[in-house]
Amino acid sequence: MPASQPPDDLVHFRAIPWCAELLSSPEYVLTSTFSRHPKPRNEDSLFAHTLNSAHTIPHIQSLYRRPTPPETFVSELLTLVTLSTGLNGGPDALHGGIIATLMDDVKGLLLTVNTTDAGEPLSASAVTARMEVRFERRVPTPGTYVVGARCTRREGRKIWLEGWIMDGEGRRCASSESLWVFVKARL
Repeated sequence: MPASQPPDDLVHFRAIPWCAELLSSPEYVLTSTFSRHPKPRNEDSLFAHTLNSAHTIPHIQSLYRRPTPPETFVSELLTLVTLSTGLNGGPDALHGGIIATLMDDVKGLLLTVNTTDAGEPLSASAVTARMEVRFERRVPTPGTYVVGARCTRREGRKIWLEGWIMDGEGRRCASSESLWVFVKARL
């Protein structure tokens, strides 16, 4: 899979001062937004096809916080997104279901950058078991936001993740907590 998004996404985000500052931070490593790439078994079709347009999500770029050695588990991932009006639920406002979907997808991306001992992404055998979403403020569209995910706890076949959406001024628009479960067989 590609190491990062297409160059036009980076050019787009580097032209936005708060995004450029985040992208240039040595604490973060650029990574592919894996759900944006079509897959042979149609997984990720929502983000790879349906939400990949000038009218929905025209630009996206993910980056993760570099683990502090000797830790190798990536515990935080951020995704910059520019959202268009094709995702609206109300006048000039992002649909609540899309807010939840964005946070859920970024949590999946966090699990994708982490791998099993065999080198397979953790997301290949994990599913969302439960997610609670808090809508804290309206998400105006069009606009650019950061969607984040952080691992708060791991225990056996369970992993707890928190997510959030923030605007360019650092205001939290939504947050979520979820439990993901690792299933024995790949779905």
